Amino acid sequence: MKLQCIFRFLPHWGSGMIDADTVVMRATNSDFELARQAVEDVYLATSQHRTSLDETALREFLSDGRKYLILATRKGKVVGTLYGYALSHPHRPEPQFFLYGIDVRPEHRNQGIGTALVRQFVIEAKRVKAFEVWVLTDEANRSAMAMYARAEFQRRGLGEAMLELAL
Repeated sequence: MKLQCIFRFLPHWGSGMIDADTVVMRATNSDFELARQAVEDVYLATSQHRTSLDETALREFLSDGRKYLILATRKGKVVGTLYGYALSHPHRPEPQFFLYGIDVRPEHRNQGIGTALVRQFVIEAKRVKAFEVWVLTDEANRSAMAMYARAEFQRRGLGEAMLELAL
């Protein structure tokens, strides 16, 4: 049995640069070609999901203000991508941010890109006054656990479980 971990962000750090050649940004419709590159060459290439890009779905994702695609580019080439969501609740006006997926090209890992993507997502959450950011990962994914710790996320509890129903 795999233990799932939920991390929550405690907001007390500033943003930092990786290097002069790397840009981390939220993608919008005007960044469609970079977003396409991110999904095709980074996310789908490193994912267990073997499917092709649906351009209509990507355009709709980029158009929705509550969906976030964060890109890291180095010299104009996408080297990392993160996507997540601003979730609303019936009992409070502030959103809660859920970091759903993050991928960095293998040759660019362990260079701070993943942490920079996470930090940009947190900046976006702060911009809209979210009350928290959270992510679910597997305890066996040691690199993810270390990256979220570097981004100052705190583990919440040991008894979390993720259940799913494939449709």
